[in-house]
Amino acid sequence: MLLAGLVLGIRFLLEVCTVIGLFSGVFIKKEIYQKLIFVALAVIITFIWAKYGAPKSPTVLTGGAKLILELAVYSIGTFAFFSLFGNKIGIAYFLIASLDLLLMYLLNLQGH
Repeated sequence: MLLAGLVLGIRFLLEVCTVIGLFSGVFIKKEIYQKLIFVALAVIITFIWAKYGAPKSPTVLTGGAKLILELAVYSIGTFAFFSLFGNKIGIAYFLIASLDLLLMYLLNLQGH
């Protein structure tokens, strides 16, 4: 199905953009503590997602636990994008993440 492929592709790009966006805080923020926070968030989210969110992981979460993980990751991403890039980019990230997450569940694509 074309829509399913599109949603999965957007999901992958969203995951990559979330980590890259968080890591970009190193170059955007001026205070060292802010740089450290964004690097730590990027590293933590990468490892947690690889272990519990990646579909091919042996320890992938399912059901409600996966939804909580996704909501946490995309909430952190949303706050970070607002902080780093301003309202327009923050709103765009939030809308894309929300729509993609909704479609992932409506199309039952969580296992892919």
